[in-house]
Amino acid sequence: MPDFSTAIQDASRGENLGRQRTSDLIDTMLRGEASESQIGELLLAMASRGETVDELVGAASAMRRHMTRITHRHDVLLDTCGTGGSGSGTFNISTAIAIVVAACGVAVAKHGNRKATSLSGSADVLETLGVTLESDPNAVSERLNENGLCFCFAPKLHPAMKHVIGVRRQLKVKTLFNLLGPLCNPAGATHQLLGTSNSKDQTMIAEALRQLGTRRSFVVHADDGQDEISLASSNTILEVLGDRIDRKVITPEDFEMPKIELKSLYAADPNASATIITGILSGQLGPARNTVVAGSAIALHLVERCESIGQGVSLASQAIDSGAAMQKLQSLR
Repeated sequence: MPDFSTAIQDASRGENLGRQRTSDLIDTMLRGEASESQIGELLLAMASRGETVDELVGAASAMRRHMTRITHRHDVLLDTCGTGGSGSGTFNISTAIAIVVAACGVAVAKHGNRKATSLSGSADVLETLGVTLESDPNAVSERLNENGLCFCFAPKLHPAMKHVIGVRRQLKVKTLFNLLGPLCNPAGATHQLLGTSNSKDQTMIAEALRQLGTRRSFVVHADDGQDEISLASSNTILEVLGDRIDRKVITPEDFEMPKIELKSLYAADPNASATIITGILSGQLGPARNTVVAGSAIALHLVERCESIGQGVSLASQAIDSGAAMQKLQSLR
């Protein structure tokens, strides 16, 4: 068993705990062999100093070993799970994007949880929309294979997290675990549209993805603080492809859409978010729809379903206007 006391002291002194050591420490936590005080003190020491890429990769490797895996037949599989934490109170944009992209014929395994730092988590809004969350792994796998869309409910597919959830709730601060969800998709997504709420996390997660391995992923951060593609500001995208990380900037003008104000995307709770998503899928025009279409266009470009952003906008719009996206939600129900 790793020495937690020494690890806490080293982290408090500013030392990088490294990949393997962090992996061993997290593995011990997830086996239920660490005390609450050990878990809490270590997470706080790392958070105070600032987590490193090595530690993030080590922790993700351990968490992946403990997760329940979802098997499937798809060669290309997308996840739109981000880190959250923007604090903007928008509706569940990445969840709506997952539905629209799946309606375009791309297999999507949306990973997510109930709200932690937001007013509505992906699990909260999907439950409000009538989607069953507590499906067993076989049911999730069957849904993904048959419908090309499933929801991977984190508490169900990461059962070992029960050993740390109590401490995380007590700490009430952002820790290493807040960054791990997008790196631990139970279905092993080949492609990720992964949003972060700050540029530091964006850089770190992109490098972690490079080391962990991904076929192709976009790590997104908007200048307005969104962990989504935003039509209210410019967006920085870090493309992770093989051993490379390339940077590009996307603006609202690239989508040939007008700029919006973030307040037009506000949703006070899961019910409000569900109402907005239902409206979008029913064909209602406006900033919310445009935001989902823009994010979907980037996702379609990521998985090479379109040659340009403009073509992606057309495909996403068609999926909504034809009723295919609403039908995809119905199939998920």
